[in-house]
Amino acid sequence: MIGMGIVMILIALWLAGLGLADQKALWWRFQARRFSDPEANEPSESGYRARRVLLLSCATAMAVMAVWWFTNIDYFQSGGLED
Repeated sequence: MIGMGIVMILIALWLAGLGLADQKALWWRFQARRFSDPEANEPSESGYRARRVLLLSCATAMAVMAVWWFTNIDYFQSGGLED
């Protein structure tokens, strides 16, 4: 049961790391080689910003779910019985 919360935290950290990284460098490293003219297909600055916001929002949502998971773990382990 606790393993699921730890996995959620690790995913949140990974997403936050991707969100905080340089989006332009990531695109040039992993996506540019797919195109014959990468400069013509490079996303705009607002595209990079949108990707950063999306990644950080997903990381925040995952962290909130992990906190919810850890606060309700006693409820799950007791079979649904509340104190």
